[in-house]
Amino acid sequence: MQDKLVRVVASLDLWFETMRGPGGYGGPVAHWWQNCLQFTGAGLDWRYEGIIVGYLNLYQQTGNERWLGKARRAADDLTAGQLPGGCYRHSSFELNPYPGGTPHEAACDLALLRLAEVLREQKDPAWQTYRAAAERNVRQFLIARLWDPAARAFRDHPRVPSLVPNKAATLVEALLALARLTGDDALVAVHARPTLDAILAHQVRGGALDGAVAQYSQQGRVVEKYFPYYIARCVPGLVAGYEVSGDARYLDGAQRALAFVLRWRADDGSFPQVIYPRRRVNRYPQWIAAAGDVLRAMALLAPYGLEADPQPTLEWLLAGQEPTGGFRTAHGFAAQVSQQKPGPLPEFRDLLPACGWNDKALRYLTAVLEAGWQETPAVDPPAPFAADCTLRGERCQYREDRESIELARGGKLLYRWRKGAAWAEVCAPELWWK
Repeated sequence: MQDKLVRVVASLDLWFETMRGPGGYGGPVAHWWQNCLQFTGAGLDWRYEGIIVGYLNLYQQTGNERWLGKARRAADDLTAGQLPGGCYRHSSFELNPYPGGTPHEAACDLALLRLAEVLREQKDPAWQTYRAAAERNVRQFLIARLWDPAARAFRDHPRVPSLVPNKAATLVEALLALARLTGDDALVAVHARPTLDAILAHQVRGGALDGAVAQYSQQGRVVEKYFPYYIARCVPGLVAGYEVSGDARYLDGAQRALAFVLRWRADDGSFPQVIYPRRRVNRYPQWIAAAGDVLRAMALLAPYGLEADPQPTLEWLLAGQEPTGGFRTAHGFAAQVSQQKPGPLPEFRDLLPACGWNDKALRYLTAVLEAGWQETPAVDPPAPFAADCTLRGERCQYREDRESIELARGGKLLYRWRKGAAWAEVCAPELWWK
């Protein structure tokens, strides 16, 4: 398995290189709520967390400076794209090209701080540059504009009393990382721990939904929708909070959360999209590349007694890698509305690989490689990939190579993104989902 994973990571790294353009990693995005298919420029959003940490993983395992160089190059994208108010350009993922995205800004901070920690250990003065950029965002945007002193938690929008637990958990990770580098314990006591308490207040205790974390609350009203993927993303922040504070409630919350997620795992290793009260389920689309985050949560809890087998979900993830090296986004976008079993052909958005999903695969896969492997094996360059798919129920033809991503139907071009371009060259009205 080690040799297989090394080749998978090597191919994924080559694919990421095809997705770089002016300012960083770009490309279209397919998501549950909205798609970003027209703007395709560098998105300084949560994709940078997995990319930077993934390359740091490779550097720390091998000592090969080229991996550190890739991590620093990505971090330089963020510092060059930081706005005067501390936010990052184009940090809203499926809502790009807008700044101020959550959890995306905090994810960028976390990545910068992880790099700063590595460089500080090496006595490289550049660590201060990356620490300063992250701290500027934390203090000028996250705390100054999103902190709600009355609720003692971070809002999801500056003007709306709200909390999204998984986003808050990422923000907590960034706060704890900054506290480690600066020694500012107020970040922990005043902001991180109260936010973790607010996350736990959104967790179900007892019954069939035990451990589930509600997706969000607004104006004080908890919205009872439970997304397994986003619940898994609460785990790292809760574990980090436990490791800093020793407060067993945070570890218990993380363990209950992942236990809930794993109770809903299918035999093929996949997870449903949403679970509602009374166990009503929206199964589709099922994330593929993003399954790396669920696997990461499992790995974080393994030292604390988790006995679940990651293999089914790892196989689900690995089966989604395309010949280009990138991973598919999902399975079942065509069934997003009907929630009926998808047909034999994937939908366009299923096939569409996005940097902001593939970084989750990169982060996890690089973390589980055995330390000490020295060189990336010789792998074939990214191969063109073509497949039939559907769009609004009609058969289409999808193609990706090193230069572009295209979709055609009956000889008519519906979509074309030339890699490196900030905007899609063609985006037909059929792709303008409401």
